[in-house]
Amino acid sequence: MFKKLPRFLQRLLCMLGMAPEPPEFNGLFTVYGQRAFLTSSIELWYRKCIRDNPFTLDCLVMKTSWYKKQNGVEHEFLQFDILSPDRVHTSIVIAERDATQPTDTIAPLDTTTGAVTPPDAITPSFSSQDIVGDSTRGAHDLVSYATLDGSASAELERKCKKAAQICTLTFPEGVGPSANELATLLYVTSKHEPTYTITSTQCYWFVDTVFEALKSLFLGAQQDIANHRGGMWNRVRIRMKESVDEVCGKYRAARTALAEEAEQKHRAEQQQEEERQWEREQRQVAEEVAKREREKCQAAEEQCQAAEEQAQEMEEERERELEASRVGATAQQV
Repeated sequence: MFKKLPRFLQRLLCMLGMAPEPPEFNGLFTVYGQRAFLTSSIELWYRKCIRDNPFTLDCLVMKTSWYKKQNGVEHEFLQFDILSPDRVHTSIVIAERDATQPTDTIAPLDTTTGAVTPPDAITPSFSSQDIVGDSTRGAHDLVSYATLDGSASAELERKCKKAAQICTLTFPEGVGPSANELATLLYVTSKHEPTYTITSTQCYWFVDTVFEALKSLFLGAQQDIANHRGGMWNRVRIRMKESVDEVCGKYRAARTALAEEAEQKHRAEQQQEEERQWEREQRQVAEEVAKREREKCQAAEEQCQAAEEQAQEMEEERERELEASRVGATAQQV
């Protein structure tokens, strides 16, 4: 009971509008007053929201939870708890794989206006015959996200509560990935196998590959349950393609490319700043030269004016002397 008290107080503050607002990071956090969570394809989410956002490097993944539905196809998905840079707010991000559905049964994705389709509604509905047989379709890899304890997170939390949490991966301080690194991993995993094959690259494969890749890439992560029911349907192990090593290799290559791109961008910005500084210095030198020229001209004008004033004074003095002489001569004649 007491463990839930901080969450209750946080929710109460949010409802009263007294809680500090979460950061404005499109792709991770939603404002407390927003009622709908946001959903996007992993590719759009990665490319448009996360990839080039430097702030996501300071948002750290603290926990990964593996969920499994208890009915139907026993759909599996991952939930990530991600801290804001100030460590005050938490974003919950759900990542999952589905098969592409007909366009008349799913709305177009929109990463700005709210949830497109509730996560519960995008679970593939194949039968036991589909499990045994083989069916290849385009993969529909999604992320849904919201700020924890806000109105928008309620639906995502209900989705998790209705499923079974079968395994968690906790990252101690300094061990886990940033949101930027996580997005890279989800993206390369999605692109590694862009097709949904029921007997090899289904939702089980996606969740297992991401989960195991996190363990391999970020050593020190703590897994609570080693033997769980992940990747099983009706307690039968479903065949999956082994892709962890390949995905880890692609992740490392992607992060190296991003680092090189960032370094090139930094060098280009530095060069541009140096060029701007050089231009500023040249303008400053030119302004100083122009100022000295103006000062010289002003000094010359002042000298000319002083000479003219001196000449005028001398002329006036001569005129006064001549006038005095004329006055003296007139007086003598009288």
